[in-house]
Amino acid sequence: MNRLPTLKLVVLLFSIVLAATSVIHAKQAGGQPPAAGQAKPPEAARPETLQLLKGMPRPEILKKMREISAALGVDCNYCHNVPQFGQDTPNKLIARMMLRDYEMGMKHKDGSAVSCNGCHKGRTTPLRTLAFEGAVGKKLTGLQVLKGMPEERVTQVMVAFTKALGVECDYCHTDDFDAETPRKQIARYMMTEFSSKLVKQDGSAVNCNSCHQGHARPLAVLPFPPPPQRPAAPPEKKPN
Repeated sequence: MNRLPTLKLVVLLFSIVLAATSVIHAKQAGGQPPAAGQAKPPEAARPETLQLLKGMPRPEILKKMREISAALGVDCNYCHNVPQFGQDTPNKLIARMMLRDYEMGMKHKDGSAVSCNGCHKGRTTPLRTLAFEGAVGKKLTGLQVLKGMPEERVTQVMVAFTKALGVECDYCHTDDFDAETPRKQIARYMMTEFSSKLVKQDGSAVNCNSCHQGHARPLAVLPFPPPPQRPAAPPEKKPN
């Protein structure tokens, strides 16, 4: 008996089943099988949920993300909800605001760019980890950053501070105005590292109100996405 026609038929049936299985698998994955001779779409062609970096080539986007993670000393999941990278999270909103208002919105007075690492230096919350712990109990007589400024002008600057942060004098000062406090050191640091070194992209001055806008902790009042809603528990069945 000649088995060659039977063998060809078996091979043909196996090929048809294999092709049908590939098509079903592609449909279940949410896509269509590529046409013959058509290459798989590159990673960069996939739809993005970017806002500030929209239009940037994917290698540049990945480079930027690595710079941010290195500057803060974190991994991707600090901001992103893995695997749903497109979903907004509180940390992603903060990163977007910092990128827009600081890195893209400001520059150094010499024209050089502002970067995440310029402030963070490997720390997510640099103001909490700077060496402010030894401030309590110390005394520094007289002004430091505003030294030599006329008293009337010093008063105007202090009033501007309180309005920008939405606080009173005792937010930074105690009854003894020469006594050091952590918040006084933070205010001094912000003046030396921000308002005295940075300008906006149009060259205008940067001051406390540029970021605070009446809030002592501006990042705490961002419109964060609401937490995911838990499904409501089914009502208990009453016994008959």
